[in-house]
Amino acid sequence: MYDEAEQEARMPVAKVYVPEGILTPEQRREIVKGIHDVIVGVEKRPADSPTYVLINEVPAGDWGATGNVYVPRT
Repeated sequence: MYDEAEQEARMPVAKVYVPEGILTPEQRREIVKGIHDVIVGVEKRPADSPTYVLINEVPAGDWGATGNVYVPRT
């Protein structure tokens, strides 16, 4: 278990990168809650422990996967 000062010093930050415009506000909330729940569960922290989840939207054409530049389907 961590005391309050240790929790603040060890506050996890998770970064999520997604294509621009694909997430609804509800999906964003679900991602943040899900990642928070996993972190506090794995680290055995209290449920109200601080965590940051940063969702970064990346414009089409600025990232790729499996050797291909991502282009959204129209």
